[in-house]
Parts: sequence; structure tokens; C-alpha cells
Amino acid sequence: MWSGSMRHAVGCAILLSCGAAASLAQLPVQTLGGSGQQVTCDPADPTCAAYNQQVQPQQMQQNQQQTTVPQGAVLQPTSPTTPLQGTQLPIQTQQQLVTPELRLPLDPPTEFQQMVANSTGKMLPIYGAKLFRNPPSTFAPANQVPVTPDYVIGPNDELLIQAWGQVTLNSRFVVSRAGEILIPQVGTVHVAGLRFDQVQPFLKAQMGKLFRNFDLSVNMGQLKSIQVFVVGQARRPGSWTISSLSTLVNAIFVTGGPTPQGSLRHIQLKRAGKQLVDFDLYDLLLRGDKSNDLPLLPGDVIYIPPVGPQVAVAGSVKVPAIYELKAADSNTISDVLELAAGLTNVASGEKVRLERVDQRQMRSITEVPLDARGMATVLEDGDLLELVAVANQYKDAVTLRGNVANPGRYGWKPGMRIRDLLPNKEALITRDYWLKRSQLGQPMMTYVPTCLPLNPYGIPNLRYGVPVGEGGEDPYWQYSSMRNAYLTGLPVASGDSSVNYFSDGVSLPRSAAGVSGVDGNLQRATDGGLDCGKPNEVSTYLNNLYAVQTNAQQMQTQGSMQGTTLPMQDTTTSNRMSTASASLGTTVSNATAGQFLPKNDIKLNEPDIDWSYAVIERQSKANLTTSLLPFNLGRVVLEGDASQNLELLPGDVVTIFSKADIRVPQSQQTRFVRLEGEFVSSGIYSVRPGETLRQLVQRAGGLTPEAYLYGSEFTRESTRRVQQQRLNEYVDQIALQANTAATNNAGAAINAQDVAAAAAQRAQAQNIITNLRQARATGRIVLELPPDASDISQLPDLPLEDGDRFIVPRVPSTVSVDGAVYNQNSFLYDPHRRLGDYMRLAGGANRDADKNRAYVIRAGGAVISKQYSSSLRGSGFDSVRLYPGDTVVIPLNLDKGKTMRLIVDIAQIVGQFGIAIAAANTVLGQ
Repeated sequence: MWSGSMRHAVGCAILLSCGAAASLAQLPVQTLGGSGQQVTCDPADPTCAAYNQQVQPQQMQQNQQQTTVPQGAVLQPTSPTTPLQGTQLPIQTQQQLVTPELRLPLDPPTEFQQMVANSTGKMLPIYGAKLFRNPPSTFAPANQVPVTPDYVIGPNDELLIQAWGQVTLNSRFVVSRAGEILIPQVGTVHVAGLRFDQVQPFLKAQMGKLFRNFDLSVNMGQLKSIQVFVVGQARRPGSWTISSLSTLVNAIFVTGGPTPQGSLRHIQLKRAGKQLVDFDLYDLLLRGDKSNDLPLLPGDVIYIPPVGPQVAVAGSVKVPAIYELKAADSNTISDVLELAAGLTNVASGEKVRLERVDQRQMRSITEVPLDARGMATVLEDGDLLELVAVANQYKDAVTLRGNVANPGRYGWKPGMRIRDLLPNKEALITRDYWLKRSQLGQPMMTYVPTCLPLNPYGIPNLRYGVPVGEGGEDPYWQYSSMRNAYLTGLPVASGDSSVNYFSDGVSLPRSAAGVSGVDGNLQRATDGGLDCGKPNEVSTYLNNLYAVQTNAQQMQTQGSMQGTTLPMQDTTTSNRMSTASASLGTTVSNATAGQFLPKNDIKLNEPDIDWSYAVIERQSKANLTTSLLPFNLGRVVLEGDASQNLELLPGDVVTIFSKADIRVPQSQQTRFVRLEGEFVSSGIYSVRPGETLRQLVQRAGGLTPEAYLYGSEFTRESTRRVQQQRLNEYVDQIALQANTAATNNAGAAINAQDVAAAAAQRAQAQNIITNLRQARATGRIVLELPPDASDISQLPDLPLEDGDRFIVPRVPSTVSVDGAVYNQNSFLYDPHRRLGDYMRLAGGANRDADKNRAYVIRAGGAVISKQYSSSLRGSGFDSVRLYPGDTVVIPLNLDKGKTMRLIVDIAQIVGQFGIAIAAANTVLGQ
């Protein structure tokens, strides 16, 4: 049975005192400062049980093999022994006995370290101290390391003796305290004091006195333990029981090395009162020299003296640290820089700053040149060397930056001018431009209801021919293997991730629309195609193709009848879709199932070059002030104007701007305008200098016969930004007023009912403010065209800007009635009907309507309110004439119920007054 529990074995590994591999009969456990003791293996220990399962079958097999009686005499040992086979623990079991490495805490900084930190701003470590922060997991040498020939045999050593031939012997023998072993039929043999290479011939000679014609093999089993003493400035001084194979370096490591106040360069090994070696640990750390590392014997003393003279090396050296000098007043700057592994490749080789404590009174600073004489300067205890890096200044160089193909630094030469840096127009085309242009030609999936084969992770296996997962870290391969935004059923377009949009402006949750993402979560709106992430999507594809819009209409009907609040529509553009946008059908934000989403667009890949302005940044050599020298880039590169081809000086920085860097006049900007709808040639056009809206429409071929110019929509990005800013300011004012009103109402509350009413009102106000903050401006400009406008000449001469969009729908055939009516719907347009007629078709206003604030949204964008409409003409607001595409809106009466509450309050007050008068009369009558 294996002797030694898991707890004792781990302790042996931590205390680093298990010498060689333990035998199966004995596993002595060494403790700090003590001798080993034998313990038995606990059967309940999982490690012990695992070991028995692994080792015992091997031992049984080996015992069976040894049962064969050899020819000749067989020497039986007088005491129970264990066969030599399997003497070492299995590797797996040995690994289980090794504990995790301990990391010692950082030592508090010394006074010298603090002084260096105050001077340099950086805490420098003591060279070599980091080596001892991770103590070894085992102190004894590795179990498989062979014993050296000069190893001296002593008490408690175990000899493994095998003999064959005329005599057979296979046993273990432990050297007694008297230095002897007992060999059967041979007797006691004294082996203590012999070297290992002398044991085999000595034993063969002793056995040869009785036997002939045999061979002998002697190996070492478990080795003896020795006791040494570690004193001085050691991190863990004391008496240590260690393996007999241990050396001076092993003992230094197990004791944690010297403290910050201990020396690394004068570690002494003393034996019998004499100093054997003065070990310099720097030889091992710097050069790997371990020649002075001596083996230890019982009773050896390791003494670590206090630290010697120290100097600090900081700055641009390869190993900045605090170094200990071998001797005082004998090390030069050259010697110390060699300890620091020399200068870095960016260090200045001119001089070094030497900081010194003069005569223990004050600190002084001297700059020492790094020549032969300066390198021979002798350093003293407490000196600080600091080397600086070379300045980031380039000699005879100019810098080209900005909107260019090859920005960087270029060598300067006398007479160099701007044209030398920019020889042609192609030098101004950036690399990003060509990269984005090349990406435009990458293939896209077409609208085909099929799914690609999936990998084990449920992702389509190929993207542009690159398998998913093989893109690596390279961004270009990741780009080519990423999800294509135009794959059918996958997310496209931006917007609310939880809302699906339909062509009639109704927004529904994706769960209600029957559309989910690849991972089962809510995703952005798709183009209505197959969702290849859903296993049953193929079988239900045709059903979903028509069920989505049906569910939308049902949800809309239920919401109007039951007061259900649907999620907000796409607020990235507008809260209400215009008649012109709705007439175009499929767009990014209102696509229906079975229709295509827009995929292609024309826009600038990179901003255009600002030909009118570029600049040279130059620093004066006289007073180091910076000045700017502007020049006309177009006249230099395009026209070859010598007056603008300025001369360059060393250190100049030439910056080329794009039109996105500095706002240029509209006439110089690159402007793209979209013409959509009922145009002869709808498309995206580049605006010519000075071209107006009327001229652009004429250049596009004019309008089609079905164009509804009165219902056209003109939007502008700059106008949208201004509108959004004004909207945000308005919402902020409403929020301030709501908070003020809520505070006042809370202070005026006199009972629980008032407090609850104030809280409900405040919550409602916050909900309204939240919805208002989600509103987005459209940027629409009302053109104020007459209802019968049909000619291009009636369009205004409006100057165009980049990003303008002009939509001309076909003539709609309906008029819509929305809001608090019994039947919100669209009705066929009849030129003989007036507003009241359409109201009657919708069932009229319901009891929640605020009829006094009804209004009409014209197809052209104008609004007519009942509040401000004159009743002198005709029959008032009901006689207003409507045009195709107009919308009548009857708002809700949000103040309904306040009148009844006021009557109740007045009645309560009057009643209280009556009671008070009656009480007064009763009192006065008595």
C-alpha cells in the first residue's frame, strides 16, 4: 500500500523537501526544520484510491513476472522489500501533488526607490527581485534527474541493487546510521562516504568473494535529506530540511531570495566555519553563469549580507532598474549601462544626466557626455543615471497630410515646391476612395426564396466565397464574410428594432407581424423574404407573404375600436407619412411583404477636394511662432500657376482639405438631388452651378401627364436640421412647464385624492414628453403651388442644395378622414363634395371629438384650421373645398370632463357655505 496521505504529499511539495521519488513502501514527508515521518495512506482519500487503481495492477503484474525462479542462487532480503519496477509515482499522480504557484506580495519601496520615483516620476524595481516573487512549486530537484557520479553516499540513502547470473538479487537497501547495508549471504557492507561512481565496483568486489560469474547494477532510490541554515537578510530565514541533491541556488530560491535590504552579489556559503564561496547572483541573471553553485551538505550555513552600494538607471535603457554594485568606487558609467543591457534604439547618445547626493548633504545634477571620458566616470552609492530619448524631430523633411493618396513625410531638398509633393491630380485621390469604389462591385444576393446551406452554428456557410469563421482577425476578410445586408429575410435599413413597417403607415411589433430574427429575437424590418434562420420558414413562406398585411389591418381595426395604442411609427424621418411619399409605394420605412426594398443609391464615397484652399503650416526659426501660408490648390495642380506654387522649407506641414473639412459656398459644393415620382426621367441628378429646381426638372424631361404637382413634396436636409433643433427646444420648454406645474400641483394638494390626481397628471405629462422627444422633423418646404398647377413654369426658382429631394406623386383618387370620427377611412374624391360631405360619410364626429379644433392637411403641405377659418363665406368650415390627397383630422377633446368636475366642486363649496350659515343661525338664535 502507498504510504503518505494527500495532505502530507501536498505539504511535501509546498515545502520543497521531497528529495527524489518516494518508494512504494515509504514516502517520507519533510517539514520545515524537521525530519520526515512515515504516515499511511487514507483509503477515503480519492488521490490514494486513484493511485491504488493505477499502480497496484502494475505491481501485481510485475510480481507475477518475478515469480519465475531464475537459474542459480537467489538472495532473499532479510526484511520486506518492494520490487524495483514501478518505484516512481505515476506522472499523473505527481502532477496532482503539485500545488498552484504562490505569488508573494510586493515589498514596500525602499527610501532609495522613493527618491528615484520623486525625481523621475516612475518607480524603478530592484533588479532581480522579481525573480523571487514566484516561489517554485517543489524545492527538491526533479525526480527523474540522475544522481551525479560525485554524489556522496550517506545515512538514509536508498540503494537499488540488482544482480544476475550465478546469483540473483533485486532489492532495496537503506543505509543505516552506521553507514552500512545488510546484503543477504554477504553480510554488512560499509558504504557511507563512498562516491556514487565507487559503489558498484566496491559492492561487486565484496560479493565477488562469495560468488562468481555474475553482473551487478546499483542505482539510487530515495535520497537522504539534509539540514541547512539560511540567515541574514533572507526573506524566509531559518533551518531548512532539503534534498541532498540541492545546491546553493536551490536554497536561495526556496527561501524567497534576499529582501530589498539584502545583497544579491555577495551570498556566502559557509561550512565548518569556513567560507566556501561568495556567490554573485548577477552572474546567473546576466550571463547564465552557474559555475560557483556548489552542492549543499548537512550543517551548511547560507548567509545573505546587507545590500551593497546601489545606483539607479532610468530612461531610455533596455532594463531600467536599481542595480547593486559589486564594490564601492569601482564601477563606471560604462559598467552600469552594461548591467542595464545598454541603450535603447531611440536613446540619445549625446549625454546622460547624473544625479548625486553630495556628501550626504544635498542633491546635485550633472550632465555627463557619453564619450570615452564620460563613460569612465566612477559612480557612487545613491547615484541616479537618466537617459533621454531623441526628439521626434525630422531633419530635412516636410509633411503632407489630409485628402491625399499618400500622406506622410517626404525628404526635403533645396528649391522644393508644392508641385514636387503633388505632381498630378491623381495624388489627391485617397486610398479610401478606391477601396469604397471597389466594394461597389461586390456581388449581392438576388430576391430568390432559397436558403444557403448552414454551418453547425446555424449561419449560412458561404459569403462571397469565404466560409464563415475563416475570416480571421483581418478586417478585410471579416468584411467579406460578414452578413450581407441585402440577403432576403435578413435585417436591412435602419429603424426601431422592435417595429415592422407597412406601406400604409401602420407600425406593428414584429411578433404581431409574424416576423422574427435569426436568433428568435426581434430584429429590424426585412424585405419580406425567407428568414433562413427559422427551420420552418420555407414551408410557411407563402402563408407569411400574405398574412403579414392581414394581421396589420386587423391590428389597426382593433386599435381604433378598442382604443389600443399602437407602437409609434418610424420616427427617424417623420411621425406622419406625406401623401407624396405614400403614393410612391415601397420605401425603406413602409415596405410590405412581397415587395422589394430599395437597394441601390448614389452618393459620394469620399468628399470632394477643396480646390480653392490649402495651407502650409510653418514654424519660424527666429521666434518659433507658427504661421499659415494659404494657396489655391486648383491653380497649382490644374492650371500650373507658378505664383501659387510656393517654396517649401524643412519642417513645413502641407494640409489638403476636402469640402467636408471646411464649409464652402453652395456653388462650389457637389450637390446630388433626387427626383422621384411622376417625372419623365426620375433619378439622382448632379446640380450644375446656379441651377434651380425649375431648371433641373426641365432638364430631367419634365413631368408625366399624371403628375399631381399640387401634392408634391420638397424636402431639404438643412431645413430638417433646423426644424429638429426647433422641435427639441419646444419639447424642452414643454418639459420645463410640465415639471413646474407638477411641483405646484403637488404643493397645493390637500387630500389623498388630489395627490393621486397630481401623480397621474405628472405621469401622463412625462409620457407625452417622451413621445414628443421621439418625433423627427421632415425637412419639408411647402412650395405653395395652386391646386390646378400642372406646368413646370409654376415651380419656384428655388436654389438647390445637396441632399434635396423632390417627389411628385400621381393624382390620388381619395380624401382621408382621420381622428375622432366613427369611421376613419379614405373616400373617393368628388369635386362636388365639400368637407361636411366627407364628414357625413365618415359618420360624423363622435362624442370624444373636439369639433372646434378640426383642421385639414392639404396635399401640398398647408394646414387649414377651423379656429382661424372665416364663416362669412358660405357655410363656414363645413363648406371648405377639398382636393385629392387632402386629409381631414378631428382631434380628441382632452379637456372633456373638467367641466363636470368644476360643477361638482362648486356644488360642494356652496353646500359647505349653507351648512356654515345654518350653524351660525342656530348659535345666534340660542
